[in-house]
Amino acid sequence: MVEALEAGDPRRVGPYRIMGRLGAGGMGQVYLGRSPGGRAVAVKVIRPELAGDPLFRERFAREAAAAQAVSGAFTAAVVGADPHGDPPWLATVYVPGVSLSDAITQYGPLPESSVLALGAGLAEALQAIHSAGLVHRDLKPSNVLLAPDGPKVIDFGIAVTAESSALTHSGVVVGTPGFMSPEQLTGRPVGALTDVFALGSVLAFAATGQGPFGAGSVHALGYRIVHEEPDLSPVPPGVRPLVARCLSKEPAARPPIFAVLAELAERIAPRYQADDRDTVTLALRGGGWLPARVADAVGDAAADPGPGLVPGQSQAPLTDATVTVSHGPDASSQPPGGTPGGPNPSRRRLLIALAGTTTVAAAGLAGMGLFGNDGGSGSPSGSASSSPPATRLRWKFATGGAVAPAMVAAGGVVYAGSKDGSLYALDAASGEQRWQFTAGNGVYSSPAVAADRVYIGSADYNLYAVDTSSGRKRWQFTTGDEVNSSPAVNGAVVYFGSDDRHLYAVDTRTHTRKWRFATGGWVRSSPVVAWGTVYVGSKDGSLYAVDAASGAQRWRFRTEGDVKSSPAVADRVVYVGSYDGHLYAVDCMTGARRWKFATKGGVGSSPAVSGGMVYIGSDDGNLYAVDTATGALRWKYTVGDIVYSSPVVADGAVYVGAKDGNLYAVDAATGKRRWRYTTGNDVRSSPAVAAGAVYVGNDDGNVFAVRR
Repeated sequence: MVEALEAGDPRRVGPYRIMGRLGAGGMGQVYLGRSPGGRAVAVKVIRPELAGDPLFRERFAREAAAAQAVSGAFTAAVVGADPHGDPPWLATVYVPGVSLSDAITQYGPLPESSVLALGAGLAEALQAIHSAGLVHRDLKPSNVLLAPDGPKVIDFGIAVTAESSALTHSGVVVGTPGFMSPEQLTGRPVGALTDVFALGSVLAFAATGQGPFGAGSVHALGYRIVHEEPDLSPVPPGVRPLVARCLSKEPAARPPIFAVLAELAERIAPRYQADDRDTVTLALRGGGWLPARVADAVGDAAADPGPGLVPGQSQAPLTDATVTVSHGPDASSQPPGGTPGGPNPSRRRLLIALAGTTTVAAAGLAGMGLFGNDGGSGSPSGSASSSPPATRLRWKFATGGAVAPAMVAAGGVVYAGSKDGSLYALDAASGEQRWQFTAGNGVYSSPAVAADRVYIGSADYNLYAVDTSSGRKRWQFTTGDEVNSSPAVNGAVVYFGSDDRHLYAVDTRTHTRKWRFATGGWVRSSPVVAWGTVYVGSKDGSLYAVDAASGAQRWRFRTEGDVKSSPAVADRVVYVGSYDGHLYAVDCMTGARRWKFATKGGVGSSPAVSGGMVYIGSDDGNLYAVDTATGALRWKYTVGDIVYSSPVVADGAVYVGAKDGNLYAVDAATGKRRWRYTTGNDVRSSPAVAAGAVYVGNDDGNVFAVRR
């Protein structure tokens, strides 16, 4: 989705006129731009802290030059770059489409035939990249765009030249947890076979909705990738053997990309010949290889490419199109050329009708701030409206009780627990209820999704394993008191706490207890598993490190207040809040304190770590951003009341709820507010971010899907 420009955004980068925002990543902000000749481009502007690093500039200059040599049907071509600019930037052909990550999150895993076709397109893209002497190094679902003419691999700005090994050992880590290879994680040289490993991970994600090494912290994922075998049991049998070979720990055991391409191309087109490169292109053209709902979404994205663009002409010269804004209900229900009261064709079916025009009916989109103003200035992020347009709300679903647990979005479904004793599975796109599972008492535990199960605790003393498709109970495990801790799944074990003062480890296959660990108070903190250790807090004021296999205590760190906050682990440091008013950074191996940061209220919010900062809320009504290395305050943002909610970081924004009834979006770098959405009652729930929306619950018992 193209968003309006903000104050401080450039209006021109190099030769390109900037039209809107496309998103943000670890390296910088991405904008929609157009060239003097009218070409639509995606312009990545490098972050100042990276631009100031001479070593980074040297690497970026090499990679940008090499990336411009890449060409292929399934890559987004690099059309320009200035590594020596202020700031440096890189431009690629703009592809209006749906990212693979959003497609899977919103519509669920792809069928086997679609995964095979996807793999063929990605393999051909990687072969083109490797032929130019490059290694991508960060192939992941969000770097794959689904377009009407097939998948497109993007983000060559971080691809590396195969001969630049001196630069790859500079300490600059390139890659995304969950899709990195063992050699990336252990500091060994990378090569083309590194991308083959990532391809296997991406195909497993497309087929199952989750990565082959599960979920968890950066270090937990890294440990599994290096030391454990992937769980490929949910992968369809027709895809599984190839994915398994791609995920071999040793690069030499993986198939070369040309062999992967040949195998997949033969599967999707039996008459394929090794030198017939048109077969894969033709097989993927038109979207017929995708499920209907995904193909429609891809077509819709192409039909609504952004400000100043005519549908179907994203690669063609752009004109200064007039945007006609219509208001009222008829604007969205009557497309150009339609008749009142008649059936509404999808935007995909309007492509031919609209492609020859220069007037686009925006149906009020300009009023939503989606269309940029070439000459004007965007609203300062600190002055966003306190009452955003009603159109920011995608849908609302009412449960029978307060929704306090965190939301979880997975496989096109939003899972929400309620005080009414139910776990709800809601369609992420529409908000329609798919199923409802009823426990014996309130559900205050946040759900955890792993494979085809969702795990949830209840005040009825039980942990439940529920089928994600049907909502039927598969099994339950009974403790001695309420289960308000949110479970964490690692391999075939689920870890969770109970008000009976114990941390439990339960085998997900046998449904029996592996061990339990006694603390001095209730355990409502949610455990995190990393480096073979379970980290969890307790009402006794302690943060515990417990051996994941045996349940033996490794160390104990004491604070002066209840530890209800759930820990976060990053770079061998555990971050956790305490009701003594502090955020603590603790060495995950020794339990020694690195630093502590004082707020003016209890800290029951759980930390989120991203980009060298740890974000956390406090009962003093502030959201804090703290330097992970020093514990120094970077910024704070004041809300209207207590911050029970735990922040979530995505696309350069921090999302958090507050007791004042608002959901906030705050710029992760500056602490300035982007927007806030008023729900009408306390927001204790922690949000989930997926598919262009933020999902959150409130004490009225409602679940909201709010446009980002």
